[in-house]
Amino acid sequence: MKSKNQFRSIVRFALALGLGAMLLAPSSASAMTKFQGGPLSNLNPTSDTVHIALSNFPSTGGLYVLECLRTASAGSLATSCDTTNQLWVSYDAGASVSPIGDVALKVTGTVAGTTCGADLCAIFLTYDHTKATDRTEDQLVNISFRPMAITVIKPTDAITASVNNSPLSKSVPGTLAYRTPLTIKAASTSGSIITIKSSTPDCTVVKNVITALKATGYCDFSITSEGNLSYQGVTSHYPFALTTGIQQIRVISKSVKVDKRYFLPAKSNFGNRVLYTSTTPSICSIKSASLTALKAGSCEITATAAAQGTLWSELSSKITIKII
Repeated sequence: MKSKNQFRSIVRFALALGLGAMLLAPSSASAMTKFQGGPLSNLNPTSDTVHIALSNFPSTGGLYVLECLRTASAGSLATSCDTTNQLWVSYDAGASVSPIGDVALKVTGTVAGTTCGADLCAIFLTYDHTKATDRTEDQLVNISFRPMAITVIKPTDAITASVNNSPLSKSVPGTLAYRTPLTIKAASTSGSIITIKSSTPDCTVVKNVITALKATGYCDFSITSEGNLSYQGVTSHYPFALTTGIQQIRVISKSVKVDKRYFLPAKSNFGNRVLYTSTTPSICSIKSASLTALKAGSCEITATAAAQGTLWSELSSKITIKII
């Protein structure tokens, strides 16, 4: 009698082990639903889509279709599967998708913090909540991913720019006078090629020389480094406020011999005719733009030229030339 009781206990224990194994280890052996589709290999680990066609779909309930680790079981979906992209496939009106047609499941190369690689992940099919304890439709369809690309993050290049040895600011505008070219000196940490472009039509760039075509408003200049194997490329923007041009002349000679003539610039840098007047007529005389040295001393001259609206200012300059 005792041996019969022991036998019954052993049988019950074996049945319990078998039931536990059935609950924990999904298998496609008894599943009625037939899985077809793909791709199932060489998937993009960043994000990919497996297109599934299901046939012999059960009439008594729907299915959950989701990506899981191959070690997953029906009781560990929350910790072993991607429940975010899980699909509820059912004829029910509230389901994610109908079993008729394309069942498109999004998959990624990382599930529950584990990198899938070629042999760690699968697509898991199991009965939905309407038959939560029924394991007969549990099945795993193995999927594999290609190696994840290794992205090397390079530091961003840095640009320094200046005009006349004064650093340019990306937030505080510099000053650019009408038709008065400035040369930008720019360099990058990487040593890569630097290009300068005008973002607005009111200014031009020739190589590294910038020029304003208007006397009001703002211009923006972009300075770009292409980067190299060690640095990412970068573009920095530098604003300039446009102002009225400064009208001026350039007098080269600072001394003239007695009885000699010296020709002053007839026009200003903006092409305006310049009017000259000698304030020391006994030492030097002026006719048009021609100076004649009369005797030794300091020749004092005033030069004037009219302004042109807001484009350029009036010229009013005093010039001193030594007569020897």
